[in-house]
Amino acid sequence: MRKFQEQNETFQANRAKMAEGLALALARKDQEWSEKMDQLEKEKNILTAQLQEMKNQSMNLFQRRDEMDELEGFQQQELSKIKHMLLKKEESLGKMEQELEARTRELSRTQEELMNSNQMSSDLSQKLEELQRHYSTLEEQRDHVIASKTGAESKITALEQKEQELQALIQQLSIDLQKVTAETQEKEDVITHLQEKVASLEKRLEQNLSGEEHVQELLKEKTLAEQNLEDTRQQLLAARSSQAKAINTLETRVRELEQTLQASEEQLQQSKGIVAAQETQIQELAAANQESSHVQQQALALEQQFLERTQALEAQIVALERTRAADQTTAEQGMRQLEQENAALKECRNEYERSLQNHQFELKKLKEEWSQREIVSVAMAQALEEVRKQREEFQQQAANLTAIIDEKEQNLREKTEVLLQKEQEILQLERGHNSALLQIHQLQAELEALRTLKAEEAAVVAEQEDLLRLRGPLQAEALSVNESHVTSRAMQDPVFQLPTAGRTPNGEVGAMDLTQLQKEKQDLEQQLLEKNKTIKQMQQRMLELRKTLQKELKVRPDNELFEVREKPGPEMANMAPSVTNNTDLTDAREINFEYLKHVVLKFMSCRESEAFHLIKAVSVLLNFSQEEENMLKETLEYKMSWFGSKPAPKGSIRPSISNPRIPWS
Repeated sequence: MRKFQEQNETFQANRAKMAEGLALALARKDQEWSEKMDQLEKEKNILTAQLQEMKNQSMNLFQRRDEMDELEGFQQQELSKIKHMLLKKEESLGKMEQELEARTRELSRTQEELMNSNQMSSDLSQKLEELQRHYSTLEEQRDHVIASKTGAESKITALEQKEQELQALIQQLSIDLQKVTAETQEKEDVITHLQEKVASLEKRLEQNLSGEEHVQELLKEKTLAEQNLEDTRQQLLAARSSQAKAINTLETRVRELEQTLQASEEQLQQSKGIVAAQETQIQELAAANQESSHVQQQALALEQQFLERTQALEAQIVALERTRAADQTTAEQGMRQLEQENAALKECRNEYERSLQNHQFELKKLKEEWSQREIVSVAMAQALEEVRKQREEFQQQAANLTAIIDEKEQNLREKTEVLLQKEQEILQLERGHNSALLQIHQLQAELEALRTLKAEEAAVVAEQEDLLRLRGPLQAEALSVNESHVTSRAMQDPVFQLPTAGRTPNGEVGAMDLTQLQKEKQDLEQQLLEKNKTIKQMQQRMLELRKTLQKELKVRPDNELFEVREKPGPEMANMAPSVTNNTDLTDAREINFEYLKHVVLKFMSCRESEAFHLIKAVSVLLNFSQEEENMLKETLEYKMSWFGSKPAPKGSIRPSISNPRIPWS
């Protein structure tokens, strides 16, 4: 907040300085421009007077010239006739010159168009050459692609033939495989038959064990059958292995051929795409070639037209020049005659013309000066307009800055309201602290009374014991009556009453009661210390908040407003509760009055930018209404602004101090 306040102050100071500087600069500029305008007005008046004089002189000269013309009537008539003829000739020459200039312009235009068309034709020819080169390269690429396409097609046909051959081989191998399987089936049937025979022979051998020869023959047959069986098995295995090898080799070859066929098909598709793209490019180039040829034809036609037009124009120019030369010769002859006749008249006329030229020259000078002055006045008007625009921009910037300041002041008001709420909370805590201190004082007074009562009772008991020892039972009865009287008096006194559980039958205060009272005293002291700590913390927070508020509002810190008289327990015990409460109230009112006086003096003596931050504090202390606070704010804004209007008072301002809404304490 302090940095924010410092930035706000520097901003306000810079803004005030800038506003003062701008006001001074604008005043100086206005004064300078007014002086310049006055000077220009004076010069304008002088020039108008001179111009009027020159006009009068020129009118006099014209009158003299008219008189000379009247004197030279006859000569002027002849001169007018000759001049009329010369004017006609000059008009005809002027028309011819205009026609000649128009024809020359047209010729130059046609030449430029011809140059442009030549340039376009050269550009188009270059583009055509480039397109032809590109076309030739594309044709070469096309031939190469066609050759690659034919090679790929031949490869594809060869691969297709190989595929057909392989399919034929596969069919042949399948037929051979079927034959081999049939043979193996037959051989297996033979083997099963032989095995059956062997089994039957073994059975017979087992049945007829007597015939050794028969047994030997059967054994031979068995061995032969087994050999045949082994041979057939080996043949079958060899046929199967050879057949499997052949099938594997054929399958691998078929796979390789399929892969090569697929790759060749992909290459063929790629070559087809390339050929299609090149064909489209060739078509585009052909179309471009046709367009270029058409453009060349148009350019040639335009060149032919331009040549024809230039030839016709040149012929017309030659004819016009001839007529012009003839007219010039005739005009020169007439001019010579007129010069000889008007030599005498020209001398006097030249004198008047010289004087008229001098006057006209002076008039031109005056007109030039007048135009320069008008230019200067226009520049000054533009400069004034720029100054006005800059002034409007500065006003807009000032309005934006005032809006930003209003937002910051609104934030500051909210913070001050929060601080005031916290101050009220702190005041409430102080009141609670004061009430707690009063309760502690009352408890301490009761404790002291109990101690004195205990001491009196102890003294009475000691006296009773002494009297009982000395005087006997009669005096003891009297003392007991006295003791009962004292205890009844103590019981009737509300200050010195003890709890019922704390009394003993003989009027003594027991050790348990003392310990309980000491514990209660310690608890109360502990509570008092805790409350003092909390009050100190709240006072510290209140001082910090006060410091921040004083930094924001640029108010001198008033330590008396937030001083709280802190005293230890024994000193607090000696103070009367009613007196402390009244003194605190009076002190608070005096402090609030001092703070009010300080804020009002600060508000009246500071600048408008600083007083704007004290509006909320003044309105709270003086119990202003919202209407009064707004009126005070508007008056300060009117004093701070340059272009604002003075606020009108709304209704009657009520005396708010006589009817306070919030008590000062």
